[in-house]
Amino acid sequence: MGRPDDDFQRKRFLEVLRENGGSSGNTYLMSLLGWSEAEYWRLREKLIEDGFILRGRGRGGSVILVEELKQPEKNTFTGKTIDNGSGSIESKEADLYEPCLKVLWEKWTQERGLHDVHIEITAAQGGKKTGGVWTRPDITAISMRTFTHWPGRTFDIWTFEIKPSWQFNITGVFEAAAHARTATHSFALFETPEKVDPSDEARLVAEAQRMGVGLIFFEKPDDFETWDFMVDPVRQEPDPALLEQFVVTQLSEKARAKLLRWSK
Repeated sequence: MGRPDDDFQRKRFLEVLRENGGSSGNTYLMSLLGWSEAEYWRLREKLIEDGFILRGRGRGGSVILVEELKQPEKNTFTGKTIDNGSGSIESKEADLYEPCLKVLWEKWTQERGLHDVHIEITAAQGGKKTGGVWTRPDITAISMRTFTHWPGRTFDIWTFEIKPSWQFNITGVFEAAAHARTATHSFALFETPEKVDPSDEARLVAEAQRMGVGLIFFEKPDDFETWDFMVDPVRQEPDPALLEQFVVTQLSEKARAKLLRWSK
């Protein structure tokens, strides 16, 4: 059981951090609070454990208020409309999110044998500090699996980077590879152009294999029969602290609640 004044101290910690713009160096914050080192580090670790703050960078380390990082619950997207020169308009990247999400829910989960799973669009982060643009997957899935002959529960984070036909290039694979730092499986999904250069396709496959990234080509985002699984992702084992940070900063409250239920 916590100390009687813990609730007050925790609220004070968060209040001072919030007044300081949502982030602060440990030494400076400790001086603002007027606490001993032992008291500061004890409450800091408890707040990190409970998901209220995150460790930050800087000399002596720092802390960041989680509520300053969370994405809006409502997903809003911006895309790019391209005239390909023939008078036709290419699709926006954001237009692919919802149909891909639907197929992942209804078909991909069956193909993977996932039963305890949650999938959501995570592309809309606005100006939130999530660590950079390449740390924001377009779609993220979380799952919990059990196996007959292997003890315990296996938790996974699956990320999906989606690219429209006018972005059929190696960048999408690099972005998916960047997600592997905070995911167990990362995929790059490409809408295939009408005319595909075999050398471009071969390079995407080779780089995906080299980086351990899953690779899927699709003609229609809403038709699973047109999804061509080119490379299967290699399962990664990220630092649990990075996984926790990803969950806190990128996923919705609904997703986090599911993870908590699965862990009980």
